[in-house]
Amino acid sequence: MTGTAIEKTDAVIVGCGVAGGLLAGRLAKDGYRVVVLEKRPEIGVPVRCGEAAGSREEISPFIPVDDRWVVAQINAARMYAPDETFVEKRFPGVGLMIKRDRFDQALAKQASEWGAEIRTHHEVVAVARENGRICGVAVINHNDNTRYMIEAKVTVGADGVEGCVGRLSGLTRHLKLKEIHAGLEYLLEGDGFPTDTIEIYVGRSVAPGGYVWVFPKGHRLANVGVGVLPTMAKTDTAKTYLDRFVDKHFPNAKRKALIAGGVSGTKPLKTMVDDGVLLVGEAARHNNPFSGGGIMNALEGAEEAHRVMVEALKENDLSRRSLQRYDKAWHKRNGRLIHKFALLRELFFKLEDDDMNKVISVLGKIAAAQSGKITDYTELFGAAFKTTPGVLWKARKMLW
Repeated sequence: MTGTAIEKTDAVIVGCGVAGGLLAGRLAKDGYRVVVLEKRPEIGVPVRCGEAAGSREEISPFIPVDDRWVVAQINAARMYAPDETFVEKRFPGVGLMIKRDRFDQALAKQASEWGAEIRTHHEVVAVARENGRICGVAVINHNDNTRYMIEAKVTVGADGVEGCVGRLSGLTRHLKLKEIHAGLEYLLEGDGFPTDTIEIYVGRSVAPGGYVWVFPKGHRLANVGVGVLPTMAKTDTAKTYLDRFVDKHFPNAKRKALIAGGVSGTKPLKTMVDDGVLLVGEAARHNNPFSGGGIMNALEGAEEAHRVMVEALKENDLSRRSLQRYDKAWHKRNGRLIHKFALLRELFFKLEDDDMNKVISVLGKIAAAQSGKITDYTELFGAAFKTTPGVLWKARKMLW
């Protein structure tokens, strides 16, 4: 790119979603020059998310909760077995349903107010290297079709499940079919939706290798979607499964919007850093591989990245060795749990429907005996597997 304009900054962040928006703001607030590159013309649009997030108490340390992007409070969760018996657990205030586009935009506004420069419709097409380290990115400004380079002390990939920074830097690769769920979701309008309860339907007949979700959004609205494992779906598509479910359960609902996307279902990365580069959010495989959820993990991952990056910038040492403190902090905070959820995904969604019926029946008995909030669902499911006849033996064969 001879003759291309070059600018310099402390940090360039690729992607202005949850993780990128929060991290940009915190770095800028600390006095560092931060440039955020978002390839979409508008932040948060189109929405590719079920839009279920953490509780008010969990979100508020990252950004003040604003009722303009909150649409419902979640007080319970219900999981339906293939035979449509279900287990339900109530925990008031456990989560919020949000408008994800407005949430991302609020994080971006916070970042801008704290001093970050956010550029929309700017797409990264290559990473730059100097003496073996990542030293910035090459960019196309789609607003006027110009090209330029940004040299940065540290480059951050916050660009989602198939983000280019991870691949171009060698930290990630394209996901295999068995590692990604094909997701499709309708915004439905009508009657019969739960008001404060998220509903999950499992089974090979409704969502092979995944599940159907019904997430209430208030005002007679709900996000109803499906995630399927392409290697298990065979000839039917995600849309076939979703349409079949909606026709059965909400035949009179109006289909107001349709969104599609992919969600990774992998184990944590061995490392999220290299010389001059760091990944965060779903680009770093921070999402829960069992549920697909990733909003709170993205916020927490950005928080850990911020702590390490500030120290590294102060020391003027953005080497892999310095940034690996982020690997260790994330593994301690969430990485080990994500690994458990990845194993749970490998087992649970491969069970035959009869075995799922048995596990969920046992799960109901165990959940009913629990008091207060259940925080480690892997332990809950593990107990159900161990006490369900025949399932533990199948689990050993599947996982080992």
